[in-house]
Amino acid sequence: MPLKSRFGAQQIWLTAATVLSLICYYQLIYHIQRHDFPTLLFYFGILTTIYLLVIRIIDVYVWYWALAAAFAFRLMILPAIPEWSDDFYRFIWDGRLLVQGVSPFSQLPSQLILDVTFSQDLINQELFQGMNSPDYFTVYPPLAQWVFYLAAKVSPDSILGSIIFMRLIVLLAEAGTIVLILKLLKEYDLPSTNTLIYAWNPLVIIELTGNLHFEAVMIFFILLAIYLIKAGRQRLSAAALGAAIATKLVPLIFLPLIIRRKDIRQVLTYWLICGVVVAGCFLTIWNEDLWAGMSSSLGLYFQKFEFNASIYYLVREAGFAITGYNIIQTAGSLMAFVTLLLILWLAWTSYKRFTWPQAMLWALTLYLLMSTTVHPWYITTIVALAAITNYWFPVAWSVLIILSYAGYTETGYHENMLLVVTEYLLLGVVILWEMKRHDYGRHPK
Repeated sequence: MPLKSRFGAQQIWLTAATVLSLICYYQLIYHIQRHDFPTLLFYFGILTTIYLLVIRIIDVYVWYWALAAAFAFRLMILPAIPEWSDDFYRFIWDGRLLVQGVSPFSQLPSQLILDVTFSQDLINQELFQGMNSPDYFTVYPPLAQWVFYLAAKVSPDSILGSIIFMRLIVLLAEAGTIVLILKLLKEYDLPSTNTLIYAWNPLVIIELTGNLHFEAVMIFFILLAIYLIKAGRQRLSAAALGAAIATKLVPLIFLPLIIRRKDIRQVLTYWLICGVVVAGCFLTIWNEDLWAGMSSSLGLYFQKFEFNASIYYLVREAGFAITGYNIIQTAGSLMAFVTLLLILWLAWTSYKRFTWPQAMLWALTLYLLMSTTVHPWYITTIVALAAITNYWFPVAWSVLIILSYAGYTETGYHENMLLVVTEYLLLGVVILWEMKRHDYGRHPK
């Protein structure tokens, strides 16, 4: 087809895809609640079909128009109150505490709401009623807490105002992430259209911009660390990874992956700088209750919470058969330890087979497969890594994990184990196919 005709056909097709996607996002974000799973699945299915066509069909002639459309989807969401997640109530609650000089790690919401002076504020009452974990301390690290603080400071009398401020931060992070993906694609000699793997991904758009999950900020700093180390600026890379850890703790698992990629002095320097940045960030919100409060909630995460797990559910069923009760308190900690050993093994053996981003992708995949809790937004990080590593199983997982929403009802959550099994069986097939077809030796550094 002549260049002009091909360009015109792509523009027409992309325009139709963009308009239909805007309609679907509008319905999902503004009108569909998460417990209405059949309707949710219908619109998400349309978005997924369009997305899979876009990342396979759109070429370099119009990919920049596709990027503009991806930002249009996100901007349309700007004034929306999240319907699929209630985590934002905790974000604003933490921010309001910090504005008042109270550490969110020192008092439980269920205790603080009993304070007449505090509870008489109608916004505090609304935040408390919407919160999903009033009997647990917050788990959000300092950089996230500072965003919560600024959101409460900028909009002290409006929940929607705080939401819009936080969403603007997420949008800035998303823009930075897409720019970094584009730069890294050039570094790894991959097509620029791979940016659409992340930019158009429905789960990424809904969970990060839509539901205000701060994986968006964490992903930006992770990719910044990758870009800087690729550019030979290792100290700045360490600082960027430290910022990622200070946003969400999960990137701690990436620290062992530089073993054997650098000499021992460089590795120790990298770890030291990263540690100093993390410690410095924590010092900005330090009080005597911080460690006790955060460690308490993290312990509960590994020893009590269960959601959309895979290997852990098999271990749990074996535990039921042997002991007659749920062994999560033992199994959760044991599986976390096994995950650490697997990541250390990966770090020691993968330096010749994988690039650093590829090793990150597999380390995070191991972590998620061994976790007791796998929320849909956890997958967004591996989608970003997929764009710069040429792996496709994260894309498949970002589609399949929508099945986890089937358990939500108007009164709570009841997990559908048949759908969980379906999700992970299909994912396992894709991973096995990926391992068979992928060339591990293309980028050994």
